[in-house]
Amino acid sequence: MAQKSKRIISSHSLSTQNFDSQSTMVELSVMTVIKKQKPMDQNNKELVVLKRQVSTLENQAQAVTIGTQDEYAAAADLVAKLKETGSQIKAKKESLTKPANEILKNARDLFRPIEEQFANAEAIIKTKLLGYKRKVDEEARIAEAKIAKQAESGHIKIETAERKMDAIERVDTTTRGKIGEVQIRKIKKVRITDEAALPREYLIPDNVAIRRDALGGKTIPGVEVYEEEQVAAGRF
Repeated sequence: MAQKSKRIISSHSLSTQNFDSQSTMVELSVMTVIKKQKPMDQNNKELVVLKRQVSTLENQAQAVTIGTQDEYAAAADLVAKLKETGSQIKAKKESLTKPANEILKNARDLFRPIEEQFANAEAIIKTKLLGYKRKVDEEARIAEAKIAKQAESGHIKIETAERKMDAIERVDTTTRGKIGEVQIRKIKKVRITDEAALPREYLIPDNVAIRRDALGGKTIPGVEVYEEEQVAAGRF
């Protein structure tokens, strides 16, 4: 028994050490990201510059008129400038979001095993509580039916039947322990029993699968493949 207790304590200690180690790694990751981050004032200055660039490009785009080949070519140059500025915006945004996303990922990875273990423990005890209540409810139902049958046949009086039914063991809707309480509540849920019978408004098309199959040459009723002109820009 002592050896078993030692193994349990040892296992718990290792688990705690692993968590502490992972927690430290997350903290180091956060500190590293913070050190790499530019000061907020510098970030704001860079955003002001980008905002000024975008405002200028937007004004130029609004002022553009295309009536000749030369104006068409000039507009192409403006599109290239927009694309370059768009790349700068994306790079600046990702310089802030990527480190933050990495911190979130590390934090989720750190807490995932604990959250899963917690959810499992909660599910176990709630399943046992419901299992016991259902067992007692079924036993009560059988006992009530037996008493009702005895009363109907005249073997016992109605008053006796009522006393016996009142004496049947049941689980209260609310049960209190020493430090907490549990309540058994009935809530309405919905499940699909026949997908084929669902009305049209409840069917959501799988656009990814439709696009893949249609572009792959498959004929799908109600779907067409068409071409649309788009502007692709770049520098040369």
